[in-house]
Amino acid sequence: MIETSEKSGIQGRIINLSSAIHSWVNSRDALCFNHMINPKTNKSYNGTRAYAQSKLATILHAKELSRQLKERNATVSINAVHPGIIKTGIIRAHKGFFTDSLYFIASKLLKSIPQGASTTCYVAVSPQTQGMSGKYFADCNESNCSCLANDESEAHKLWTHTRALIQRRYHQPSPALAL
Repeated sequence: MIETSEKSGIQGRIINLSSAIHSWVNSRDALCFNHMINPKTNKSYNGTRAYAQSKLATILHAKELSRQLKERNATVSINAVHPGIIKTGIIRAHKGFFTDSLYFIASKLLKSIPQGASTTCYVAVSPQTQGMSGKYFADCNESNCSCLANDESEAHKLWTHTRALIQRRYHQPSPALAL
């Protein structure tokens, strides 16, 4: 993308889809890299916590990649967006009176799919966001994210651990090929 942006003269824009739920992660629950690398060691797995941590990770990724792109003087930006809580029917598989009733009531408060997509589209194409990078947006506005999501050392640590994990994964011989 860096080369294409340079050749075309058009700024490249990367959008990470996050969520306000990232703020549910506090420093005590922070990204536990050992559990990510070895999930079987985590006896107290919690799906909601894992989801919140993944959304925190998308913001930290955006901030670290933004820093690296600026360091290279690249004309590519990366930002994270919170689309809002959207009525998608994702809980359709969980049928039952309680779930159906809760969904019916909540659906009056949820965003439509086009409303949910608006912030992503805004950040991707608006002239007002040109040159902005490493930011967090909600409701088509730059917004504040949690203190942990603004922690540069945590962003760098996530980047380093992720690269090590990928290298380990792709530089190990396949079990079928190992002698």
